[in-house]
Amino acid sequence: MFWLMGGGMMLASGEPPLGILLILVGITLPVVTANRAMDNARARQGKARDFTTTWEDVAHLSTCDVVVHVVSLVIGIALAVVAVTLLGVGGA
Repeated sequence: MFWLMGGGMMLASGEPPLGILLILVGITLPVVTANRAMDNARARQGKARDFTTTWEDVAHLSTCDVVVHVVSLVIGIALAVVAVTLLGVGGA
C-alpha cells in the first residue's frame, strides 16, 4: 500500500520514475531489515512470529542483525540522497 500511494502521488506530481524507485527502495530496505532482525530475536527466544516488539526482543538482537540493519540504513540514506541530488526528486 505504501508503494502504491507513495509512488502514485510522486508520479502524479511529475517526479522521475527512477528517482521514485530509489526513494521507495531507500525507505523500504531498512524497514525490512528491522522486521527481519526482530523476527530473528523472537525466534531465538522461542516465541512465535508476531507484529509486536518488546524490550525483550530488542535485548535478544544479535550483533549480525544489528550490523545488517545499520548497513541497510546507510544504503537507504545513500539511495535517497542520490535520488534527491542527482535526479532532482522533490525539487521545485
